[in-house]
Amino acid sequence: MLVVQETCIDPLGTIVAYAPIDLKCLDMAASGVDSSNIPILPSGIIISSDGHPILVTRDGASTSSATTTATGGVGGSILTVAFQILACEASSSKKLNMEFVSSINALINSTVQNIKSAFNCTGF
Repeated sequence: MLVVQETCIDPLGTIVAYAPIDLKCLDMAASGVDSSNIPILPSGIIISSDGHPILVTRDGASTSSATTTATGGVGGSILTVAFQILACEASSSKKLNMEFVSSINALINSTVQNIKSAFNCTGF
């Protein structure tokens, strides 16, 4: 399994899009076989500004008080996480469905926690 990734950084934010691709499928595409049937499920994250300016007091400390002046920076970020996951309904069992939902929940929580850890974020 390989992961194809594209990253874009500009003043509006950062986008990381990625998709796991089976090595056999990649070899088929490289050999000239019709690639329209290769399953690609892109996922990714977007980190953008929350639009609130950083406010600085006269002594240089950051604050959110209305009596301070804006420095022109941003005060926080918004994280958007998107996954595309292939789900097969092989069984109508509620247990199977709840296990699937639980595993997806764990994947989302783990991803967000890893991103927060990478940025040393202690907020929400």
